[in-house]
Amino acid sequence: MGIIRMAPNKIVNISRGGHYIRPYVHQQSIHSIKNGNILTKEKLHEQLLELKTTDKYWNHSVYLSSSGGSGGKRLFFATDIQQNLRQRQILVNMMLDEDIISDRDICLNLFQYGNIYRSFEIFNDFCSMANCTTIPMGADASNEDILEMIEYFKPNVLMGSPYRLMQLAFYLEKQEKNDIKFEKIYFACESLDKIKQDYFRRIFHCSIYIGFYGSAETGVYACQSPKYSSTKIYLYPKELVQIEIVNSKIIVTNLIRKRNQLIRFNSGDVGRIVSTNENSKYGLIEVFCSERLILIGNDDLSKSDIEEIMKQIDVTEWQLIIDYVSSRKTNQILLLFRYVKSDTNMSNETLENILKSYLQKFFANQLTNLSEELTLQFEPIEFDQLIRNKTSNKLLKIIDRRF
Repeated sequence: MGIIRMAPNKIVNISRGGHYIRPYVHQQSIHSIKNGNILTKEKLHEQLLELKTTDKYWNHSVYLSSSGGSGGKRLFFATDIQQNLRQRQILVNMMLDEDIISDRDICLNLFQYGNIYRSFEIFNDFCSMANCTTIPMGADASNEDILEMIEYFKPNVLMGSPYRLMQLAFYLEKQEKNDIKFEKIYFACESLDKIKQDYFRRIFHCSIYIGFYGSAETGVYACQSPKYSSTKIYLYPKELVQIEIVNSKIIVTNLIRKRNQLIRFNSGDVGRIVSTNENSKYGLIEVFCSERLILIGNDDLSKSDIEEIMKQIDVTEWQLIIDYVSSRKTNQILLLFRYVKSDTNMSNETLENILKSYLQKFFANQLTNLSEELTLQFEPIEFDQLIRNKTSNKLLKIIDRRF
């Protein structure tokens, strides 16, 4: 087989080419990455499709999950059932160690479920493994029924996507329910910006926001603690994943998967490793999530640029649609900003002019001189008009229709 280098980071290199997780090199069928290349989403998705034709048992004894659709085409992932449960248990053990969850918590679960989408189930499992009470309502439950459960069971933890929690907050404010209090909010699927945090602090009387990090490909492998609430820093168990930073990109290896191994996977997000004690069981990673969206001349606009701009704009929620002006004019890009106004007296015209002024900072030429290449449009909308993914109910912040 060739010389095996027993690397301390639990990954070995076999001379014929390929990286393998050390405990599992005896397996006969292992997905390898030749020459230490990084696994892209596109390559992984090709492997998933190929697996159906090369392994007749590909759908036996597997845990099936679906992507939420934010990356485009919907995809299905198959992992070993027991290894999937072990991954969740390892994460819950960290949550208990770091006082993120306890057996005294009563958790109201408003995550999305159905159509092979698993976020609702994942958080129910977290609660069961932590021996704490869960109230499994789900995102589709009516606000009236949710309020009834809140008043009856008195949960101290609220769980769900920021979009669904905003819907509940709007309802409670309209009902003038000023006595609803939560100690912690667990969120995933979307980011929770400062505007929402401030609003939740007023409606839910809550100041601890715990974000969970992962993807359909990797599973959930990191989360925040009360210490890092409202930051971009996440804790992860070193026995579960190895994280590398390559050209600022977050590269993830799952260390416990024997079946359908995930080795040196490019998450697509940008981040950095935060220094900790080498002997600590847990690592820290700061996630920035920056991806280039458009390139005009020598100027480019990234996802993080848009997010930073929108933090400066006083809106309740926003959405950006990127498209070509027409199928015949693929050299002219359309940026359509859809926004839900906050409780402000600012006119639409004033708000849009402020947005243009922030956008201008990313372009050397005046926006008015880029009309042949870039068209800006604005659309004020109601909260329920925001476009969501049909599978996950996830709010799609940036929708790229060019591809």
